[in-house]
Amino acid sequence: MSIPYKLTEVKDNISDEPKRGYYAKVVTRGTIDTLTLCRDISRTCTLTVADLRAAIEAISESLTMYLKDGYNVYIDGLGTFSISAESKRVQDEAELKGQSVKVKNINFRSSVRLKNEMAESTFERANEQQIVKRPNKKD
Repeated sequence: MSIPYKLTEVKDNISDEPKRGYYAKVVTRGTIDTLTLCRDISRTCTLTVADLRAAIEAISESLTMYLKDGYNVYIDGLGTFSISAESKRVQDEAELKGQSVKVKNINFRSSVRLKNEMAESTFERANEQQIVKRPNKKD
C-alpha cells in the first residue's frame, strides 16, 4: 500500500521577489491503536494478544523509568527515545536549581534499519475523500 500525500502551497515572502511553490505533505489514514497492533502481530507469531499487550505495557513502564533516570533507550529495529529539558535563563550558574528544570519533550530518533525500510515506501496523491479538513483555529 502507498502512503497518501497532498500538495501544500509554500510562499516565500522574505525575498524581494516572492516565490510560490508546492511541497508534499503526508495525509494520515488514521491511527492504529494498541489492540489492533497486538491483533495483527498475534497472527504472525505464537504470542497472544494478552501477551503482547502485557509486553507493550512493560516496555512503556521500563522506558519511562529509564528516561526518568537520565538514560536514552534504544529498541532494536525501532530507534532511540530520549528527553530534552528546558529551564528559565539565568545570569549566574548558581541560580539554576534542579527544581526549575523541566522535561521539554520526549524525542524519538528512528533506527537506521527502520529509516532504510521506510525509504522503500511509495507515495500516491490523496484524493479529496482522504483529505480531512481541519477547522480554523479561530472557530
